[in-house]
Amino acid sequence: MKVLLKTKKKYLFIGILITVLLLAAIYFTGIWELRSGLPFASQLARAGRGLNRYEIQAEFNPDAKTLKCSQRVEYINRTANHFTHLYFHLYPNSYRYENKPVFEKNDMELAYPKGFSPGMLEMDNILIDGEPADFVIGGYSENILMLILRGSLAPGEKAVIEMDYRVVLPYCMGRFGYGDNMYKAVNWYPIACVYDENGWNLDPYHIIGDPFYSDTANYRVWIQAPAGYEIAATGDMAGRREEEDYVIWEFDAPAVRDFAFLAGNRYQAASQKIGKTTVTSYYFTENAGLKALDYAAQALAYFNEAFGEYPYPRFNLVESDFYIGGMEYPCLIMLDHNLYERSESDWLEMVTVHETAHQWWYGLVGNNQITDAWLDEGLTEYSTVLYYGHRYGQEKEEEVYKNLIGEGKYKNLQYIFSSDDIDETIHRPVHEFPNWSVYDLLVYGKGAMLFHSLREEIGDELFFKSLQLYFRENCFKNAGKEDIIKAFNQITGKDWQQHFDRWLYEHE
Repeated sequence: MKVLLKTKKKYLFIGILITVLLLAAIYFTGIWELRSGLPFASQLARAGRGLNRYEIQAEFNPDAKTLKCSQRVEYINRTANHFTHLYFHLYPNSYRYENKPVFEKNDMELAYPKGFSPGMLEMDNILIDGEPADFVIGGYSENILMLILRGSLAPGEKAVIEMDYRVVLPYCMGRFGYGDNMYKAVNWYPIACVYDENGWNLDPYHIIGDPFYSDTANYRVWIQAPAGYEIAATGDMAGRREEEDYVIWEFDAPAVRDFAFLAGNRYQAASQKIGKTTVTSYYFTENAGLKALDYAAQALAYFNEAFGEYPYPRFNLVESDFYIGGMEYPCLIMLDHNLYERSESDWLEMVTVHETAHQWWYGLVGNNQITDAWLDEGLTEYSTVLYYGHRYGQEKEEEVYKNLIGEGKYKNLQYIFSSDDIDETIHRPVHEFPNWSVYDLLVYGKGAMLFHSLREEIGDELFFKSLQLYFRENCFKNAGKEDIIKAFNQITGKDWQQHFDRWLYEHE
């Protein structure tokens, strides 16, 4: 009996020892993964669990200016409600009508230098779980697709949606379309509308701001393009197969908020490795293209350190026919060709860094850009200021803050309007701003001032710890005002609600 008891104790000890060793192995394997080349596969695979999945096959025809597409979406109901309908944005249709433009009146000639050119998405066929679907296309510019389900989709259930459609690209210097040098397939496919605490978000393509709000999802995209064209896209290139006169590009993009690609047959490319991410500059203005690569690489390295590691293996910046300046997409930013031609000025660096910061604020930590634009734009603008301080020193940081924000943006608001003439509320929907100028001055300028005021109050250490916590807690998710306040409260042990509200809703 005593021998048996000793044996049991021996085996119990061995079992405990094995468990401890296994836990230690798991822990140190995780640490090793974070410090090696493996985290992209492991971290993104974890982030992608339970997300919607898009598989898109697109035939890009630059002669016809079209994309012929087949799309399969595995849509999972991740809410507590039963769905009888599903909704998708059809953003290309927002470019369909000249009398319903997506640009301010004064910008129409810049957007359409050869006259108005329509863009659209023409739906051919939709199946749900293999059966022909009932659907309605509506919204302000036929920009919303409503799918009528047979029965309902219960929480946790999945619907498989198959679509065939054709996209027409407009000759347009805005986000979507093409110019003389390249093609912009951005916000180009049916993407599921977000369902949140307010229900379905079915906003139109607002003239002011970035009118986008999306959940992260997993993407696998095949693009057939003529030989000689270069494709810069969201995600990692999983394959490239050459046929007689065309190339099939395959991209894998897990846990991203959107999928975009830019194409051209004049591009040169240069790359630099930053940590585990390859940064590539696509350009047709060589000297400026190499400068932009340096700016993006240095910004990525700094933001990795300041906020949290960028989890994707690729980050691309692309010289584009785009009059607005810069625009962010997952793993990809679009930069105005005119910035490259004036690269001796500070603007190419400033815009490149700003759009790179968006990879964290909106790309990884999402938000509703229609109702909470200050959250990504204000923080991104201030992140740009932080970059200058890190790279060039405090004196340069103060100069950039003063010129870009303190006097360059917010003070201009005082010159243009008296305090009685304009509502200085930052936290309001984009369609409540009277024009782009006021939106820029308040959302970017005063929004950045909010974050600067927090840094002055609590110091660098607690400020960066708060942003790092905000990033960790909300990465791959959509966040709101309460989430960023919570991060600052938790790190500092102080309630910052009134401080945020004073800047967001009151005159300073």
